[in-house]
Amino acid sequence: MSDSAETVRTNAPDWFSYVARHVIAPMWAVYEHSPYLRHLKTVSANQYRPLDEMRALQWERLRGLLRHAAAHVPYYRALWAAQGIDADSVRSWDDFYALPVLEKEHIRSAGRTLLAGNVPEDKLVWTKTSGSTGVSLEIAKDEASQQWKRACTLRHDMWAGWRLGERVGAVWGNPESSQNWRLWLRNLLLQRMTFLDTLRMDEAAMNNFHRTLLRVRPVLLFGHAHSLYLFASFMKARGLSGIYPRGIISTAMVLHDFERAMVEDVFRCKVTNRYGCEEVSLIACECEQHQGLHVNMDTLVVECVDADGRPVPEGEPGAVVVTDLSNLAMPFIRYRVGDVSRFMAGTCACGRSYPRLAAVEGRIADYVRTPQGEFISGISLTENFAMKLSGVKQLQIVQEELDYLVFRMVRGADWQDSELETLAQLVRTRFGRSMRYDVEFTDSIQSESSGKFRFCISRLAEKPFSPGA
Repeated sequence: MSDSAETVRTNAPDWFSYVARHVIAPMWAVYEHSPYLRHLKTVSANQYRPLDEMRALQWERLRGLLRHAAAHVPYYRALWAAQGIDADSVRSWDDFYALPVLEKEHIRSAGRTLLAGNVPEDKLVWTKTSGSTGVSLEIAKDEASQQWKRACTLRHDMWAGWRLGERVGAVWGNPESSQNWRLWLRNLLLQRMTFLDTLRMDEAAMNNFHRTLLRVRPVLLFGHAHSLYLFASFMKARGLSGIYPRGIISTAMVLHDFERAMVEDVFRCKVTNRYGCEEVSLIACECEQHQGLHVNMDTLVVECVDADGRPVPEGEPGAVVVTDLSNLAMPFIRYRVGDVSRFMAGTCACGRSYPRLAAVEGRIADYVRTPQGEFISGISLTENFAMKLSGVKQLQIVQEELDYLVFRMVRGADWQDSELETLAQLVRTRFGRSMRYDVEFTDSIQSESSGKFRFCISRLAEKPFSPGA
């Protein structure tokens, strides 16, 4: 790294970030009645506790969750009763591993029977997942759970070298803050994010984003793995430079080695790879050593299991199954996320006790290339198609030609033919009027032989992104 690059990275202190961290954040937490800063202190200390202490803490919270689910959640009460399972009889981890696995289809069919009857309706926070594995779900969380997840996310953000209140360049999408003055103000004073809309990553948008980042000099770059790669490739092809953050966080999809190499070369710092899903938030994250992803033990129990739902030996690949210890509103107990990974042997040189996952082997999404020369990442499409087609149970987009798409759909119980007009409007808006498309209805969309589900597939002969072309 050159001296000039280091000078840009360690420019004059951002005094406002100190004010944001020590004044605005505590005051805003009081205004929101949020305990997330207290939680942040707790989870920051937990990461260095001995592993057996963390496992004991997990077990205590897990027993409480199982008793809660048996007493207040109709879905688990009926399921476990039918299988002769008593929550109080789960006295060991082996007993827990014998519980049935929760599948996405179970969540869709269970509906409100997955809600806890003792959590008031006005305390529920509803979310619709983007469907990065092709299946969109409506889930509920309680506010207390949200604050624990918020604290864990901030802790992992700091592993990339960032501190609360410092500027962030987000290669992420169109932020909700533009629609709400409170969110806009919080972003201005505390989150301090500058966004590049990943649905419009054309030359003009990326040039403007580069100019803006040169001015604001973010400490952190954050975004979808492929979208970060797109932006880095664009900068390299155009001979642009001058953006040297302290850290980069890649999330939402698989980070390939060639993408990591490109991003680190252009921005001259390490990429911190993160893994999570909207259902349970952050699952695991790389530390400063970048040797595997530490599991978020504070709010989750994470397993890698075989086809029978039993944990596989360390080092062997298995389906990722998670149990959310914090969300009492809609408990996810042994939930199969839809990805494949494996646990790594040994401990990390960073000193943290949390177990590590190797690179996640699922969640593959290609780019779609528009006739106008724009590139749209698959994760952005999940947010703007699967989430807006409420009657679609499962969706896959296949780009057969530059100006021709096939939408493979599995219709849900609430399918309406009017969804086709919504689809037509989305295609015109996202791809332009010259994009042709067909809809192919099917009973199911299978994963590939590797176990991966590809939400978006490009059959174009060109590479996903060739900035010099």
